[in-house]
Amino acid sequence: MVHWYLLGAAVIGGILYMDNRLPGPETSATGIKTASIERKEKTAEREAVLARPKQRPAEKAVEQALPMPEKLPAFSGKWFICTTQTDYCVLDGSTILYAGRKVRLADVDTPAIAGARCDAERLRGGDAKLRLREILNEGDVTLVAKGEASGKAGAAPHLVLRGGQSVGQRLVAEGLARPWTGKHQSWCG
Repeated sequence: MVHWYLLGAAVIGGILYMDNRLPGPETSATGIKTASIERKEKTAEREAVLARPKQRPAEKAVEQALPMPEKLPAFSGKWFICTTQTDYCVLDGSTILYAGRKVRLADVDTPAIAGARCDAERLRGGDAKLRLREILNEGDVTLVAKGEASGKAGAAPHLVLRGGQSVGQRLVAEGLARPWTGKHQSWCG
């Protein structure tokens, strides 16, 4: 029974130590867990700073007549495959999580992974997913909205740009995607 008391004391001591220790350098494990929280806080601060001044009614009418596509801030950090990472990660060959939003590449159709109709489509979808992550990790990424969220569980369609060039068109050129025709097509046979 003594060993259970010792084990309990060690666990309680560890908890007290972790709760009361002074903050030090961040380890890579805690860096991954807190990175998305810190980015969300920084994004909220940027949005507060960039708040638009009040406009006159005439200016509002002109702005509504000429809608500007939403442009999300550029990101140049490391991209992950979505598992435990919940921000700036790749879900599949045409869907990413970007600044807390689910985003679909507006200009491409890639092979499905989860809803694949055959093994060949699933394998090609995995290749497209890994290649998309590689391309995104090459440098700064900027997104420009191309419509309202629909399909793919509410993923908003955006043009994903790297150096002013569409990431989706690069996947098309490499044979891992097709130009978007308005609906997903089968990659089997």
